[in-house]
Amino acid sequence: MKQSAWRIIAIFGTMLLLLSLISFLGDDSVFISFVDDVFFAGFSPMQGFVSKAGLSISDFFKEIFQFRNLQGENERLLQELVAKDNFHHQILELQKENYRLREMLDFQERSSYELIPAEVIARDPSNWFETITINRGSAQGVRSGMAVITSQGLVGSVFKVSKTSSRILLLTDSRRAVSAMVMRSREPGSIGIVEGFSKENVTLRMSNLPPEANIQPGDTIISSGLGGVFPKGLIIGTVLETGLDQYGLLQQAIVIPAVNFNRLEEVFVVLAYPHDEEDEDEGDEFF
Repeated sequence: MKQSAWRIIAIFGTMLLLLSLISFLGDDSVFISFVDDVFFAGFSPMQGFVSKAGLSISDFFKEIFQFRNLQGENERLLQELVAKDNFHHQILELQKENYRLREMLDFQERSSYELIPAEVIARDPSNWFETITINRGSAQGVRSGMAVITSQGLVGSVFKVSKTSSRILLLTDSRRAVSAMVMRSREPGSIGIVEGFSKENVTLRMSNLPPEANIQPGDTIISSGLGGVFPKGLIIGTVLETGLDQYGLLQQAIVIPAVNFNRLEEVFVVLAYPHDEEDEDEGDEFF
């Protein structure tokens, strides 16, 4: 048997012996005092160790309980934070929508056109065509060829119509071309054609301008009204740069669109507009 085992047996044997002596001698205070001193002197270190161990275990379980409480509180606070963050974003979106709708209402009230508001509900996912779909169709008086605008400028024209929706061909599509002129000079002899140019940079190109055309960077380009598709005076964009075409015979210009085609959410369909006398002239319909 190991020495430690013998030591434990000896300690318990001594305890039993002392207890027996106490029982045998009765109320002998001197002896009892002596025995108490010996007993407590021998077992005080063990009692202290057990007490410290108990406190350590108690503290350990208290820390576990506190950790679980903190973990639960952190999860609750995180959920509240996410909810508040979502609520904040919803408020911002509502504020932006409110601003757009106010701007549209003001534009509609000031416009001389008969307009119907529409919401963009889909976009063409392909890279071949630049189209959007709106939630207005023949049931609301929309017809193919009608101009589509925003308060910023020209968007495009109605391409296909169903009863409750319509597809819009944007100015950035290569199939869409617009007769246009420089707003500053408004020279009838300086009518050009605006069409999609770069999809990556979202720019337009104004071509077929005579060499003497009065056009320069910073000029605003507007629809000329020729062709009967678009009303005259709709803002198309701003001239970025000018130069000669590949043959060196005619002028051309790169135009930055007035409308942000990547962020279209609401538009107007022009149901009817007043025609000026000069707009009655015959012209080509570029479509």
